[in-house]
Amino acid sequence: MAKSGERDRCVTGIDGLDNILGGGIPRSNIVLVAGACGTGKTTLAFEFLVRGSLMGESGLLISTVESQDKLVSNIPHFIFFNDKMLVKGQVAIMELEHLLESANLSPSKMDEAAVKKLVSAIGKTVAASKVKRLVIDSIDTILGEIKDEALNALLLSDLSIILYKNECTALLVTSEETCKTIEGRVADGIIMMGNHERRGDLLRTMQVIKMKATSHSRSKYVIDLTPAGVLVTPILKGGS
Repeated sequence: MAKSGERDRCVTGIDGLDNILGGGIPRSNIVLVAGACGTGKTTLAFEFLVRGSLMGESGLLISTVESQDKLVSNIPHFIFFNDKMLVKGQVAIMELEHLLESANLSPSKMDEAAVKKLVSAIGKTVAASKVKRLVIDSIDTILGEIKDEALNALLLSDLSIILYKNECTALLVTSEETCKTIEGRVADGIIMMGNHERRGDLLRTMQVIKMKATSHSRSKYVIDLTPAGVLVTPILKGGS
């Protein structure tokens, strides 16, 4: 529960991240999970959905790159995850192509009207299934189809409004390059994933750069991707 006067928190279930954020992500925030390939972005985002399911919050993953079958075959094998969560719809997966088809949209014609229609389609899906946790992996595919910074900002701004109304918290997986553009300024939060070289080893790192409506640590942490979930360790304890 949030303290008096504070926004309610969406507890991620990832202990180290919740500690960094003082109890979780302020509910309804849109957060960019940014970084290079292989830094653990998708794993972090998927654990966010699964942990939410275990707490009774339905989740939706919109896949913009992989097919649902391929995505399911590649998802992390957490010891607390059961395939029945997918069958029962506790964690739903939707391909971007199907979302566009349902809204009668073509990815090659993403003007302002199409952007608003796409956001409306996402909002209707969220509302109909009472989705409380949304992941889009990756948002770069959608923004790349739009190819207009003003429309990209419009998409995230309108999406933010719809998710806030539905009390839905979102993690948008993106590249570090995209995060540096207008999208980074529009988002409520930024979790930067990266690499740290130590004596020939390449360690994964995580750093909360920005998070509206809460105080938080801005230190860099080492993370390990394990069957028990994402483990977070202060980088000084992990070595230099």
